[in-house]
Amino acid sequence: MAFIFLFVFFMYIFPIFFLAVPVVRTTPIVATALLVIGVILWLVQTYMISKFITIPKKKAKQHKKIQQNGKAVQAEILAWEHDGLIEDDPSKKILLTFTNLAGSQVKTYLHLVDTKEHEKRFEPGKEITIKLNQSGFEPPFAVGKGEYATSPRPWIWVWLIFNILYMVGLFLASYYFQSDGYGWRFLNPFSSWFWAPIFGISIINFLLKTFGSQDIISKFYQLTSVRSDKDFGELLLYGKTTQGEIINYSQTGKYINEQPQVRFDVHFLNDQGDLISKKFKQIIPLTDLHELKKGEAEVIYLPRDTDIFMVKPSQ
Repeated sequence: MAFIFLFVFFMYIFPIFFLAVPVVRTTPIVATALLVIGVILWLVQTYMISKFITIPKKKAKQHKKIQQNGKAVQAEILAWEHDGLIEDDPSKKILLTFTNLAGSQVKTYLHLVDTKEHEKRFEPGKEITIKLNQSGFEPPFAVGKGEYATSPRPWIWVWLIFNILYMVGLFLASYYFQSDGYGWRFLNPFSSWFWAPIFGISIINFLLKTFGSQDIISKFYQLTSVRSDKDFGELLLYGKTTQGEIINYSQTGKYINEQPQVRFDVHFLNDQGDLISKKFKQIIPLTDLHELKKGEAEVIYLPRDTDIFMVKPSQ
């Protein structure tokens, strides 16, 4: 709730305070240029808001296409846990293992809604059919049977309409309080109407990366290199698994959102038998620090670029 308040405050309330700031007037040409750029920025912000609607629909189409054209393989269920309720049906987080397109046995989590829980279809040891993506990386696979349903998001439409009305309203308010008969020459790079969408675009971009593109497939491997998030689909489809070792780890002294950054030293063998040494940093939740340990680890890496890898400490 606090996060939503901060988001609303900085995007829509904070800019209003600047209506009382003394105006620095610009020339008619500069003011008109800023007006055009400002409109473009507000439209970009509105377009980014619409992605919260279009991205889930796009993913649903991608999953359906892979269901039709993907390579069928059997995935074994290793474990599962409850992940809440969706429309009174249990949502489950299932740990799967399957042979990927590179011939390696990989693991990943699959989130789904079990509408027939009484049939116990997802007990450990059972298998389900998945379809591997052979023409791209996103998503890496789809469930062989089942529907990829997207939940309606009416609040996005409310947000879209409000954002457009706010754009117009803030401009009219700025014009009323700051024009003093000079038209829109009150516009300057420090005008709240001009910089507010820049701030908003940054916030929405963060929200899209954090929530907007969430899929039903998530990582099993706990520790990840910088580029592995971006290339997760390729890593799951074409990555090689191998035994590795966490040689050392230590906190760097840096904190982000009160969570410590940890530096890791990892060794693993590639498919040619060469010893690969990697160092990387990752933010680790305080609640997970006690789970870190040196020793053997399961590693998945991309043969084309060993800087793309993920690590799971052995139990």
